[in-house]
Amino acid sequence: FQLPIIVYITSSFRLISLARLCLPIATVASSVRRMSIQAEFQGIPEGMQLVEEGKAKIAVPKDVFYNPVQVFNRDLTMAVLNVFGQQYLAELAARREKRAQQQSEPPPEQQPDGLRILEALAATGLRSIRIAKEVPNVAKIVANDNSEEGSRNGVDKLVEASLNDAVLLGHQCARLPPEERFDVVDLDPYGSAVPFLDSAVQAVRPGGLLCVTCTDTAVLCGSAFGTCYGRYGAVPYRGAGMHEASLRVLLQCVQSHASRHSRYIEPLLSLSVDFYVRIYLRVHRGQGEVKKIGRRLAMLHYCPECDSHWLQPMSDCGRDKAGQVLMRPARLLGVGSANGRCGQCGIGRLQLAGPMWSDSIHSVDFVRRLVDFVRQQRASTVGEIASETEQPGCFELASSDRLIGLLSVAAEELPDAPLFYTLDGLARAVKRSTMPMKVARSALLNAGYRVSISHCEGNAIKTDAPASFLWDMVRAHYRQSGEQMSERHLGEGSLPKALLVDHPAAAGDGAASIDFSLHLHAEPPSKADGLLRFHKPPPNWGPKPRAKRKANGDGAASTAEANAATAAAPDDLTEDQNDDELSGASCGEEESAKKYKESSSPS
Repeated sequence: FQLPIIVYITSSFRLISLARLCLPIATVASSVRRMSIQAEFQGIPEGMQLVEEGKAKIAVPKDVFYNPVQVFNRDLTMAVLNVFGQQYLAELAARREKRAQQQSEPPPEQQPDGLRILEALAATGLRSIRIAKEVPNVAKIVANDNSEEGSRNGVDKLVEASLNDAVLLGHQCARLPPEERFDVVDLDPYGSAVPFLDSAVQAVRPGGLLCVTCTDTAVLCGSAFGTCYGRYGAVPYRGAGMHEASLRVLLQCVQSHASRHSRYIEPLLSLSVDFYVRIYLRVHRGQGEVKKIGRRLAMLHYCPECDSHWLQPMSDCGRDKAGQVLMRPARLLGVGSANGRCGQCGIGRLQLAGPMWSDSIHSVDFVRRLVDFVRQQRASTVGEIASETEQPGCFELASSDRLIGLLSVAAEELPDAPLFYTLDGLARAVKRSTMPMKVARSALLNAGYRVSISHCEGNAIKTDAPASFLWDMVRAHYRQSGEQMSERHLGEGSLPKALLVDHPAAAGDGAASIDFSLHLHAEPPSKADGLLRFHKPPPNWGPKPRAKRKANGDGAASTAEANAATAAAPDDLTEDQNDDELSGASCGEEESAKKYKESSSPS
């Protein structure tokens, strides 16, 4: 019986060799990899599924929560940890060297030999396994809330499985000396991460990295005002820039938890992707900086009719006679009229949202280093496939094209221009055709203003120009286009008439001075380079229902169920408020969100 098997195997390898000559190298390598994995995991019991990502391969029960849509999330985390780890460990080494020079003897404390990482809500443990195999200089990984059936891929020395309550584990770590806490804490719950924030900001070492995911984007984007305020301590903004505002509300919430423990945050990267928001930030210690946080927070005044908006800082800073920084109350912005009407359209009554983070949501230098790292990984992966030899520090990022495109757009964003307008939103207000992106960018650049797009919206106009100039630009484009306004839009009190005809600037020379000639930098660099900037999701793209796990032998619910329940219904909200959450639903799609809610009952 051995001879036919040998002939069959030999023929199979000949077929594979022939395919390598006919197919692209990357395709053949992927096929060979799948064959080897299937051979390695032959005989998978019924009810189990094989999951492969990057260098990790695990066989887990089908009822253990795994969402392939989150591959981009995990790929991004691998890139962030590689770039951050290199910078962070270099800072620790420089700090130790400086301390050794100041002291006559070396410090007695044990020298750190790598990153200590906590994944508080690990589920299958796939992210932890990928970190162990793809991130260098890792000393220890605690995969909490981990499925006991998940394979460790031979990384047992690094990955420590834990079945503790995530909140309790964080508070236990907070009692340790700072040097024994975690360098990286990752929170990726099903729903909101708010219940875990207070313990997480204490569990991370000063200067360490905190990674937070929230999938309740409908709440953050204004579908449930009361739920958002009760959960995040802020009134949400429901307008053109609501996805960016959701990031700023979350950053404000994290800072509020950090401030209670004399800590402040430094955002490195903040993204609104698919159906969730993901932020990466450093947590520093310093009571002096905490006292100045008010200048990085603001309330938002916005018009629900024309979407004009203004940010009101929470506080201002000055200097006393000794030159020390002194915080003082901010002066009220002079926006709107005496009766609370919008100063641009005169129809809508100004509304309030916030408080929200008004400072930069990215570190441009860090994001650019991320782009360089992903490019290097993609190039080294191609070289590894061509040579068929595994290179140290090389791993495959399945979503490298999307990572490069999205991160490049994030690096282009203006760091000091919170929120944005959209071209279709401006056109919708005046019932006109949408202005081309190059035309709008040229008008702003020719006037001396800065402008960029946003990773949240492909049609976004993020600029430091005031709202008055934007509407002057719209009026000028309307005049030059020669479009005729419909009679039904000229009625008394209509928004198009108020903006295009009745506004005082409509009769002035402001619109005539707008220069629409094509500017040299009218096209964003990311578009000129042909990058994959905005992902077009395939059918059935979105969150999966929360996994239903069986109870333990004694009838008690598992720790994973308890952590999931904590994320799903924080702060003892009422049942009606929790029904408003609609976790992972796309904003403005209430009907589809209700169907999703019905199909994903809690465990």
